[in-house]
Amino acid sequence: MTQFTIPRITADRLARLPLACADESGPLGHIGVRITPTAVRFATTNGRILASLVVPLDAITGDPIDTILDADQFIAALKATAKASGGRIQIEIGPTEARLTNGTASAIVRRVDGAFPRFEHCWTRTANRRWVPTMSSLDPVLLATAQKISGHKNPLLFSSPVDPAAALDRLWAVPGAAAGENIDLVQARQAVIAPGYWSDHELAILVMPITRTADQRQLDVAMHALALPEPAAAAA
Repeated sequence: MTQFTIPRITADRLARLPLACADESGPLGHIGVRITPTAVRFATTNGRILASLVVPLDAITGDPIDTILDADQFIAALKATAKASGGRIQIEIGPTEARLTNGTASAIVRRVDGAFPRFEHCWTRTANRRWVPTMSSLDPVLLATAQKISGHKNPLLFSSPVDPAAALDRLWAVPGAAAGENIDLVQARQAVIAPGYWSDHELAILVMPITRTADQRQLDVAMHALALPEPAAAAA
């Protein structure tokens, strides 16, 4: 049995985290939970969007574990226990199920068999990189999902990690290049196919880019520039 508590104020975000789950009955259709002595991480992904919420822990009882919790039952349990008056929600994880408790409110969530994908590299590979505004194309459906999970009213601004030596941040600097300043094509190419990241103090979201090709169809929008006949233009 592993036991810990989380603040009730995190329940709203945790209940939205399954929006990033895959539409399947396997592990990707549910919530991956990693419990360490200092923090618990809840994660969901469908392979194109990854959402990870980390809650610091004061202490845990039992051993650190990795597990998967049923997404629908987890949402229902959070909503039920968040309505109680207590400031913290207690989570007990047993061999086959987890119990969420807050005061007199209690709910059960089943554990799902299988292994949740390892995605630590998604976060560690950004170390010592420089963040620039995302230049890749991102799926608007995934962006809408990320927006709902975050709970923010203002649009999320995504960033991508790049090599600091590439000086790509100069693209957003005051107009006017310094003498001898060049942008390396290889580094620019990596930036336009990089994932988009967004993060605040507890939640991090990764969105995979839409792949483009060099021989993509060229647009012809000239037909939309309809000019008024001269008499009509003069009257206007």
